Amino acid sequence: MRFFEGSIPRTAALRRPKITLGMFDGVHRGHREVLRQLLAWARSTDSDALVVTFDRKPRDALAGRTSDLITSPRHRVRLFEQMGMDAALMLRFTRKLAATEPETFVKEFLVNRIGATGVLLGHDTRFGRNGRGNMPMMKSLGRELGFEACSVPVVELDGKPISSTRVRRAIRRGDLPAVERLLGRPFSLLGTVVRGTGRGEKIGFPTANLDLHREVQPPEGVYVTRALVNGVWLDSVTNVGRAPTLRPNGPPHRSETPIIETHLLDFSGRKLYGKEIEVLFVKFIRLEEVFESPEALGRRIAADVAEARVHLAAAAASRHKGKP
Repeated sequence: MRFFEGSIPRTAALRRPKITLGMFDGVHRGHREVLRQLLAWARSTDSDALVVTFDRKPRDALAGRTSDLITSPRHRVRLFEQMGMDAALMLRFTRKLAATEPETFVKEFLVNRIGATGVLLGHDTRFGRNGRGNMPMMKSLGRELGFEACSVPVVELDGKPISSTRVRRAIRRGDLPAVERLLGRPFSLLGTVVRGTGRGEKIGFPTANLDLHREVQPPEGVYVTRALVNGVWLDSVTNVGRAPTLRPNGPPHRSETPIIETHLLDFSGRKLYGKEIEVLFVKFIRLEEVFESPEALGRRIAADVAEARVHLAAAAASRHKGKP
């Protein structure tokens, strides 16, 4: 998949692109239906499927704030690629872009600069100044400017529309089965490995500490996970918490924001600092605890690892037998 930021150079030469436009935060089942239909449309017309998305929520840009996302821009791009998109364009959402009239955005950007031959939108997509642009306007502009326009009906689960808000709420309450049903894929976080305190390595359980780039986190606790490291899925145990968890000399000073620490089972590779790791959450094990000694912490982590091995082995056996 080709990836562009800000604009698409003329040398990119996209083939009669079919385009979809939106934030796509979470790339949930509703988004995935839009992407599937876009890809099918592009393939049936020998065109490229292009996703145009944004680096932040429009309301954040207008309010001058930063809020958490289900999927960071980098994570979203990965998911677009997994879906089979031919290209993705990441636009920086600014006040200037927000002030662009929808007719101008479609004519000058989608048609003149990108060369769109078709536009496919989600059922509730709005674009342009004050969100004035909608599907009826896009169809009218398509007739005027010579491109096709169509939309995808709402996708529901349990009688309610699937939305990023529903996904975010399910993540924050730790309902992993609900998150997976809403996403249409297992819940995962994408982070960059950064330096930690090294405490885990000293007690025999080194961890990769992750900067999540403001992705929404599940509740604090210890989870059975799998981690994608250098293109290989590895079994792992992940702690979401406010380190440190040791209290040898009185109550510890806990971090203000949760820290993600992933222990990779049976991993003996080189240092991972600066690399991206995707962590897939499988099962909640326990709440985070504070321990009186490194030895007590080590024993508890060993028990967590043993439980994770049992669960992941059983899951692997089920997959091998063809069970769900």
